[in-house]
Amino acid sequence: MSGNIELLSATLAKAKSEDRAALVAYLPAGFPTVDGGIEAVKAVIAGGADVVEIGLPHSDPVLDGAVIQTADDIALRGGVKIADVLRTVREAHQATGAPVLVMTYWNPIDRYGVERFTAELA
Repeated sequence: MSGNIELLSATLAKAKSEDRAALVAYLPAGFPTVDGGIEAVKAVIAGGADVVEIGLPHSDPVLDGAVIQTADDIALRGGVKIADVLRTVREAHQATGAPVLVMTYWNPIDRYGVERFTAELA
């Protein structure tokens, strides 16, 4: 297992050993800004979240609901790019040590390049 999978597994096992559900927070990258989003991730971890899922904003998040759709729109209008999502993951993890995951649809990864995306995310 890689270090990232081990960290996630250990975090989930710790919550289970404490007889509680793990709290997984979701935040879209680049909302309200890239730097603001990184600070928000740090805040949710400091506030008790065990894991943070970073959303990769996309232009058609209708199925995600109105709140995420609005946040994604603001992030995209602010110019957020995949590199900003990767920066958010990297800096949030470095600052907190918590597992930080990425939630996305396939299309952005396909356009960016699967090998490139996975290598940069790793």
